[in-house]
Amino acid sequence: MLRFLLLCPALALIGCYEDHGLRGAAPEAPDAGPAVDCVEVPAEDPEAVRPEKVDLLLMVDNSNSMDEEQDSLARSLPGFVRALVSGDADLDGRVDFAPVGSLHVAVVNSDMGTGAHEVPTCEDARFGDDGVMRPANTALDGCAPDDAPFLTFEPGGDESVDAFAARAACRTTVGTGGCGFEQQLEAALKAVTPSTSPIRFFGDSVGHGDGANAGFLRDDSILAVVVVTDEDDCSARDPALFDRDSFTYRDTDLNLRCNLHRDALYGVWRYVAGLISLREREPGRLVYATIAGIPSDLSGEPEAVSLLDLRLEERVDPDMRNRLLPSCDVTGRGQAFPPRRLLEVGQRLREAGARTTHISICQEDFSPAVALVLEEIRAAARPVCE
Repeated sequence: MLRFLLLCPALALIGCYEDHGLRGAAPEAPDAGPAVDCVEVPAEDPEAVRPEKVDLLLMVDNSNSMDEEQDSLARSLPGFVRALVSGDADLDGRVDFAPVGSLHVAVVNSDMGTGAHEVPTCEDARFGDDGVMRPANTALDGCAPDDAPFLTFEPGGDESVDAFAARAACRTTVGTGGCGFEQQLEAALKAVTPSTSPIRFFGDSVGHGDGANAGFLRDDSILAVVVVTDEDDCSARDPALFDRDSFTYRDTDLNLRCNLHRDALYGVWRYVAGLISLREREPGRLVYATIAGIPSDLSGEPEAVSLLDLRLEERVDPDMRNRLLPSCDVTGRGQAFPPRRLLEVGQRLREAGARTTHISICQEDFSPAVALVLEEIRAAARPVCE
């Protein structure tokens, strides 16, 4: 990895294609022009500060162990949305930052199929849900049909914050019938990658950023990608990893293949380069957050999360040889497992200038988690010029 880092520094990520699963020549970087470091306040109208646009993509694991976690996320959404659009970070009645003027919220899940190999729990073996933004879950009480790819909230309109948050919760509660091979990073990347990108996905397919998910990502917005999961990413470069009869992998338990055959997965630079390319002129306006199997005492500052921590090592459970030892375990809440790839993506994105945070999923109340995400969005916003 050190050798690759030297060849592919963070500021030139988009040029290093072969090593992280991209195809074709690197496009020429556009002329960024002068950087916009702050926002001017018109002297004649101090209230006329241009509000920020935020495009929030939630990647929610829909495997069968995510019931309580999805519920916690849904319950935390009203306060999160209210804080964003009011500028009151801690909801104490005092404005802390310029309110968000326009908010997009979209949800994708971790089911990206299994490379056309039939696997229990994976209904669509080829593409799964394919990074296409999810509609409302009408199986939930009070959730009306809503097939738009994403939700939009404009403060001052007819819809209240609570009503909008309720509609968002109808999407984040994605259910637990999805594929047990979670491809969180691939789902998020395909959701926002335009078809014009050299990045290709399973079956030589292209991203949905300007197709099924068109209109979600705006050029001048803060892009926030939040991954909510209790397992690590298994975005497979080699689809044979999912083949139970594969000669290459057949000696490894199906449940452990993602962990014990890392060479069969896409390198993390695929996701670092792909996400940074969407905000290459201003990487600080990209926010990446993981709510995952991080020990509770490490939540918050990215510097506090070390992949050298013994609890984040991938070790086979001696009492259950078909799984890893959990990295966090809360009685009555469930277990989660080391999210090493998700954390490494966060570390590399931070080196490239993005805003990142890592939060433990092993907690009943997600309010502290969304407060940390909110703080990174606030930090990504353009300050008012002095």
